[in-house]
Amino acid sequence: MGLRRSYGCRLNESGKTKLYPMHAATQRAFQLNSAFDATFLMEMHDNDLAAISAILVTASQQISEELDRYLILAEKGDCSELKRRIHLVKPLWGYCGLPEMQMKYQHMEQFLGENPPAEVIRARLQSEHPCIVEGLSLITAEVVRIQEYLKQPAS
Repeated sequence: MGLRRSYGCRLNESGKTKLYPMHAATQRAFQLNSAFDATFLMEMHDNDLAAISAILVTASQQISEELDRYLILAEKGDCSELKRRIHLVKPLWGYCGLPEMQMKYQHMEQFLGENPPAEVIRARLQSEHPCIVEGLSLITAEVVRIQEYLKQPAS
């Protein structure tokens, strides 16, 4: 993986957030948590922190709801439905700027493609669960940071 350039954003004259390399940013600049692919998020969402926050909220809600379903499906041993649902949720991690989590879901999808027994599926989900919860917590914390930043008056 190549080096990532640090980007932040600040409000421009029209009140919109604009992406700037961190060396050019002022005190008003917001820097996304380094766990996130800031360049991707800022470019994908037109440097709009409010839009990024909304995407993060929506995606984390969907991921969280699916996580609960995963545990139920694992208990039932429904490997094919679990694989399908993981496949559907996998891109949400990418949209959130967390490609490592997206890759984790890719690996789980491949694992489920081998049609392992129910007890092996449960064990795998139990081992992955803390990491997924940590990813969701990271998203939630970033949403709070963004929303607090957006509430600040322009300097």
